[in-house]
Amino acid sequence: MKQTFTLLTTTALFMLIAFTARAQDTKSDDDEPAKLKSYISIFGGQSNPLSDFKSTDYSNVKSGFAKKGFVYGIDGAVYFYKHFAIGYTVSKQDQGNLTYDDDVKLSQGYTDDFKADGSTVTANSRYRSYNILLGPQYTFVYHRFSFDLRASAGVIKSTSTPSVAVEIDGVKAQTDTFNQLSSRGIAFAYGGSAALKFNMGAGWGLLLKGNYVNSQGPKITTTNRTSELGRIVTKQPITEGQLVFGLLKEF
Repeated sequence: MKQTFTLLTTTALFMLIAFTARAQDTKSDDDEPAKLKSYISIFGGQSNPLSDFKSTDYSNVKSGFAKKGFVYGIDGAVYFYKHFAIGYTVSKQDQGNLTYDDDVKLSQGYTDDFKADGSTVTANSRYRSYNILLGPQYTFVYHRFSFDLRASAGVIKSTSTPSVAVEIDGVKAQTDTFNQLSSRGIAFAYGGSAALKFNMGAGWGLLLKGNYVNSQGPKITTTNRTSELGRIVTKQPITEGQLVFGLLKEF
């Protein structure tokens, strides 16, 4: 709720600044340049986990148990020929941590696989990462509106993933608590985006954008494991769908 209030307050401030600049603009709607102006924007919005990243299926080792979270960052494009540009995005997102219900589901799965008397799962840390993406973009223009299509590639830099400690009861082959460690790895990522922009004049505009990002994700390491029974995660795929709103400035 606090994040939502902050986003709305910031957006309102940006819109006030932008509309003030719009009132000072005298440029004609029909005066479209041969080459579009480059721009940079700041944005915020929601990042939604998709596919295996969202899944809470214990039997699927690609399941990430990720949650909806906040994303913010910088987006822009440099036009080099008419409506063709190189676009870029740098964002930071948080996809939450494991809930109590997730812990219970994992615990039951390990208990069944090990045929144990019981098991205790304790999860800490969160999914936090940076996306750094770059790619070709084409822009369609209609009066003060423009529509961007972009294909991107780059990296996801994970700063943390949930760490999971598992204690198995009544199994001699696994007496130690084993730990799925939080990852700070880097992985290749690719995706695409579509954006609707509104030119308010004086070089200012508003941006509404949808992003899709997919990656095989960072490597995951587990320590103190002496039995190969049960769920073993070695890599965490990441798939995100993001909807963001921003303020842009042409240059």
